[in-house]
Amino acid sequence: MTTAQPTPPRAPDPDPHRLLHRLITALLVLGFLAYVLHEHPALRETAAAVGGLGALLLAAILAAGRSR
Repeated sequence: MTTAQPTPPRAPDPDPHRLLHRLITALLVLGFLAYVLHEHPALRETAAAVGGLGALLLAAILAAGRSR
């Protein structure tokens, strides 16, 4: 009796439309935010503050990653 060698596990093929999905999602999010900020101008200052803090946090994370 012969035994077959098990097939080694393989990573699934990456989704060929991943970039397109991310682009469409980003555009939908930006469109939603633009609509909300257009309809509620009082939120603009808050959105700018949150965006600024998010940018600082992202910059800190990227700088920490480069220093390793």
